Amino acid sequence: MTDLDREVEDVLRNLAHRAGQVQLHPRVEDLGRVRRVGDGVAVVDGLVGVTADELVMFTNGVRGQVFDLDRTSVGCVLLGPEEGITADSIVVRTGRQPEMPVGPAVLGRVVDALGQPRDGGGPIAAVDTRLVEQEAPGPLDRQPVREPLLTGIKVIDAAIPVGRGQRQLIVGDRKTGKTSIALDAIINQRTTGVVCVYVSIGSKRAAVIDVVEELRRHEALSHTAVIMADATDPAPLRYLAAYAGCTLAEWFAYQGGHALIVYDDLSRHAESYRDVSLILRRPPGREAYPGDIFSAHARLMERSFKLSDRLGGGSVTALPLVETQRGNISGFIPTNVISMTDGQVYLDAALFSEGQLPAVNVGMSVSRVGRDAQPEIMRQVAANVRLSIAQYEDVKSFARFGALLDEATNRQINRGERLVRVLGQTERATVTLAVQVAELWALNAGLLDDVPPEAIGAFEQQLSTSGEALGALQDRLAAAPALNAALERELREWIGRARSIR
Repeated sequence: MTDLDREVEDVLRNLAHRAGQVQLHPRVEDLGRVRRVGDGVAVVDGLVGVTADELVMFTNGVRGQVFDLDRTSVGCVLLGPEEGITADSIVVRTGRQPEMPVGPAVLGRVVDALGQPRDGGGPIAAVDTRLVEQEAPGPLDRQPVREPLLTGIKVIDAAIPVGRGQRQLIVGDRKTGKTSIALDAIINQRTTGVVCVYVSIGSKRAAVIDVVEELRRHEALSHTAVIMADATDPAPLRYLAAYAGCTLAEWFAYQGGHALIVYDDLSRHAESYRDVSLILRRPPGREAYPGDIFSAHARLMERSFKLSDRLGGGSVTALPLVETQRGNISGFIPTNVISMTDGQVYLDAALFSEGQLPAVNVGMSVSRVGRDAQPEIMRQVAANVRLSIAQYEDVKSFARFGALLDEATNRQINRGERLVRVLGQTERATVTLAVQVAELWALNAGLLDDVPPEAIGAFEQQLSTSGEALGALQDRLAAAPALNAALERELREWIGRARSIR
């Protein structure tokens, strides 16, 4: 036997040995075939073992999500273009549900509802993935909202405060400043350690780009993740975007951190769900919305919480936005969301047209838990803000008609005018807690009674820049449990330097 024969024999022996070690196991693949497709929905036959919300794969590589289960077919919403999907196309189960990449690497990025980059920045180095649909923590896993989340917007921090773990609705007509308030709240978290998630649902792509550039310009993009489902995306992706953003925010909360999430807005989210439901031929209800639209939003709102100390004490604070039509706050979607949130900030189109910014109607706004989370020092100086504004609104109508007013009423009107000016604020001009406290304290102490209302803005600017020890005083005010004689004396000196009062 030659050497070549021996080598061939060794190879054959080795192959025979390895072939004997191979174990073959039969595998049954659950395949389906498309019965019909159109308007972003495919009806599929044959997926016998498929489950609700499971992802399936079509022949063109597009994924779909199972929304409807019938005896003989399933309704799948497409999470991509339907080009290439035809009748009799093969559909394969994946055994997975929609997931969202999570971790610090998502901050500063723009992604879609499935976590795919939309900013051209390359792959995301996520530390993990979480299912988009998550169960909200139960009552025993939560604790009451007691920690403030300062927005830097004076009228909100003083009269409609927000706490970490709260669900505070921002509601108003189109173009009244809802998104602007949400962006200011995000920008104000630059130094607080609160990470932010901005979910854009159904907006124009140019509007989302403007938001991203605004956050970048104010150095707020590094602590913010933007979930983008613009108007050109399929309705199912617009629907999933809110839950994907919530999943990301929850991850930070379960790591012991704090997250702020903005849903911009839930009106378009409801419309996306309505589009999908009507195409799937679900029975329509009021205003053609499906019967479970309340459940869809309630499930989302319940995922905002303040975790118990046993689970790390993290929180998810939600600022959902809802658009009204001609100020109709009693519309179907606004009333639904109002009933499941902890208060609302109502933006009045009439105030906006008068040039009052932010156009917050304090009388129609409320915070059901924020007072418990408001810093004690702010609670002291802002205790009568709502009452003062209400009284001012009642008596100022008399001044319009030139009625003879007594001295007390005139004083009330003058104080009210200055209070409205103090609470006025342009966009991207967030104010620190110390400056807010100083302004309100000065107003209550009568130190602004001789300052013309139109000069209040200049006074605030001087207040923010005057004094050599300004930083130390602001730190003491922010940390103080309550005002005392020493702090009041320092406040008077600070205010005196700002407006030359001795």
